[in-house]
Amino acid sequence: MLLNIVKLRYFDTPVFLTVSQIISGYELQGSMDVKGTLNIGSAMGDIVDLGPSGSFTDRPTITYSPLTGVDFLQVLIAPISPWNLLRLIIEGWPIDAVLQIGAQSINGLSNRKAGARSHAADFDFYRLLAALRRLQDADALDIRMEALKETDRVRTELVISRKDNSPEIQADTKLVRELLGLRPDQQEVQVVYGAASEKAHVISMQTRSGFQIMSHLGSNIEVPPEHAAEQRTYPPMPALSDSLSLPPLVRIHAQKSQPAPSDSFVAVNYRDYWYWIDDRDYRSKRVLTFLMIIMTLAEKGEKVQPPTLTIQGN
Repeated sequence: MLLNIVKLRYFDTPVFLTVSQIISGYELQGSMDVKGTLNIGSAMGDIVDLGPSGSFTDRPTITYSPLTGVDFLQVLIAPISPWNLLRLIIEGWPIDAVLQIGAQSINGLSNRKAGARSHAADFDFYRLLAALRRLQDADALDIRMEALKETDRVRTELVISRKDNSPEIQADTKLVRELLGLRPDQQEVQVVYGAASEKAHVISMQTRSGFQIMSHLGSNIEVPPEHAAEQRTYPPMPALSDSLSLPPLVRIHAQKSQPAPSDSFVAVNYRDYWYWIDDRDYRSKRVLTFLMIIMTLAEKGEKVQPPTLTIQGN
């Protein structure tokens, strides 16, 4: 995953592999040695030695195939559905991190866009994420999902608590409704995919694809200055000075020294440089794990198990 993020920063083609076959070959051996000594007329008596021995060897062979065609498009190009994104919030992921990674816009409020045509996020987008996080921490926000029988879709709703909360929480609920263009008394809001909504009870969320997320994370790579000067990749985005701006999602370092960095969570070698994430960088490690989960959720339909062949050697 890290290698693909780095390759996309240089406009190189990402490659994903999937397990196509597993062959498990094992061998079980056993033997028994018997040795004896017969002492006739000796005070030592007879001696019998038993020597059992055995061994077990397992040599699995795993075959990988490139992910191509419809599967490649579904995982990498297709936008993540809003309900797949929001279900992570139900599992306890912080809502501001989930939306900062996976949402490009929410009811017209635009997130930061990376790449050669980058732009900063709307000021109100950061205000919205901060307010939603405070509501989540106060248990004043919930996600409701309902499977629709007539289709394979899931109806997703954002539920704002009706409880009499503190003045601070009430101010945040008012701010969320104002930023999203909802009615002052709106409690349940349907979440759909789209750029903007003109309905007071609907939130349109334009989600990112796996390709967009990886490209966005690639913008945080500390690329060598000479690579940007030679136009091998685009230069780093300028740091934002706004106090509400969220920190970079991931920090990917680059160095030319050999061998690989010793205290890295993950490291890859590309263009004679080591690109790596520090093992002490908890935020970056969490985002990389989050991306792995997101890519899995992007897969639709039943997962076909790879064929398994077992060969007994002995």
